[in-house]
Amino acid sequence: MPDRGASLQVTETTLARAMKLPEAGALVSIVGGGGKSALLFGLGARLPGRVILSTTTRIFSAQIAHAVTSTSLDAPTLETTLADAPSGLLVVGRVEGAKAIGVDPTQPARWLARDDVRYVVVEADGSRMRPTKAPADHEPVLAAGTTHVVISCGIDALEGTIGDVCHRPERVASLLDVALDRRLDAPALARLLVHRQGGSKHVADSMRTTVVLNKVENDLRRQRAQIVAEAALEAPHVDRVLYGALEGPQPDCWACCERV
Repeated sequence: MPDRGASLQVTETTLARAMKLPEAGALVSIVGGGGKSALLFGLGARLPGRVILSTTTRIFSAQIAHAVTSTSLDAPTLETTLADAPSGLLVVGRVEGAKAIGVDPTQPARWLARDDVRYVVVEADGSRMRPTKAPADHEPVLAAGTTHVVISCGIDALEGTIGDVCHRPERVASLLDVALDRRLDAPALARLLVHRQGGSKHVADSMRTTVVLNKVENDLRRQRAQIVAEAALEAPHVDRVLYGALEGPQPDCWACCERV
């Protein structure tokens, strides 16, 4: 359990280094809101070695264009693509109109077992473009064998009422015991992210947990992110909190907050 008297260490580094993944063998499931797909593709582009990307839920078909290359489980060339495609390959189950359907949650671990794959990163939740959420009964869909969980959140969750900024706002209000028309403050947002029926649902003690706060683009948002980080790091299962902006002038400059 974190020492509540310990100091908070903040370092500035790249996204890949801030994640502090092992040299190989990590299966990362991304949950929550606030730019999960951008984070998925960002990690695919920045992590060293060969990375395969996927989803166990659904993403917009248009987002496939952000991948270096892509394939589906029903593609006749799937095995050749898995062997030959560059790092950042996105694998979906199938494409149905405007949605790309995810893969079975047991599938990503099979790709990680390949000798030519260093990491697998999976988008394991949906939030309908909202910065934060509370999951429904069937959410999130963590990949089997997940070693690292990333709880994603947009810091703009602090800039509107729960009803306006949250996916499944009634569940958020219930978890926090507040009204739908209330604005989240930084400590309340941290409580939501670390709540075992909120952002940390299905996170096992064996999984390394990182909170990523996105859209932190100015001094006010940095101040708020720091407060969220300090509060979230009081949770025993949270290893670190990162904050920065996946889009903007410095997409690979991140603050990494840890207890020391």
